[in-house]
Amino acid sequence: LEWQKTLDRNIGLDLVVFNNRLRVNFDYFSKKTDPLLVYTGVPSSTGGTSVPANVGGQVTKGYTVVLNYALLKKEHLLWQVNATLRHLTSEYRNVSSCLSRFNDENKTKNMLRYYDGGSPSDLWAVRSAGIDAATGREIFLHKDGTQSFAYNVEDEVVVGNSDPKLEGVVGMSFYYKGFSCNFYWRYSFGADAFNRTVYSKVENISKESLKQNQDKRALYDRWKEPGNGAKYKGISLTENTPISSRFVQKNNYLILESVRVAYEFSPEWMQKIHFSGMTVSAYMNDIC
Repeated sequence: LEWQKTLDRNIGLDLVVFNNRLRVNFDYFSKKTDPLLVYTGVPSSTGGTSVPANVGGQVTKGYTVVLNYALLKKEHLLWQVNATLRHLTSEYRNVSSCLSRFNDENKTKNMLRYYDGGSPSDLWAVRSAGIDAATGREIFLHKDGTQSFAYNVEDEVVVGNSDPKLEGVVGMSFYYKGFSCNFYWRYSFGADAFNRTVYSKVENISKESLKQNQDKRALYDRWKEPGNGAKYKGISLTENTPISSRFVQKNNYLILESVRVAYEFSPEWMQKIHFSGMTVSAYMNDIC
């Protein structure tokens, strides 16, 4: 067993133009981990449930960009906007066969796999063609594209990736004679996510749980009769719903992360009351 080793490479560019009004910072990075340390499952008869093992390597590449531009810049007035962008991709390299058991055991439990050339963020599942309008059963796709009501874990493929294609923060700040305000929005586009709420609270529910507080889609959005174009299988089909691409959804969002409003008292007035400085501010976080 060897120590996990990581080598980081970074190339950057800093640019300031237009009389310091525009600032640009660009960084390209490459992170290589070899060997990669992973805890793999073992039979409990060995006295434990997992052991560390070297299983190959992982390479992560991407870039970050930071932009800052002053829209107005005068003696007592400053209005500027800023933005950050990040994109990255990861890939497993030279993954050993010791993880075959891990992959096989988790085909019905989660969507993460260790495969050579695959990404740590890949989501693996059997593809779904939706709910059959005639029977209320889910239609699965084999690797060759043919349809079947029979679910086979050997048909799983990559159905999404949890890493966004682009993510970051966009902000705006304004200052005028002691008054200031700051707004920051966080965004993420292109990522996929497994909707566990729909999987566990809408379809994989027991008769006992229907007597308790439950997601209303468990009753109202289910298939009821032939001809229904429903999102979820018939409630009379009580067998366990397997993980499929039907529960993978886009995870795009734009949220107002923080707002801050403040007033900084003038130094002249502070000297009169023998204060070195004073600022009154109000702020909110995780607004919407």
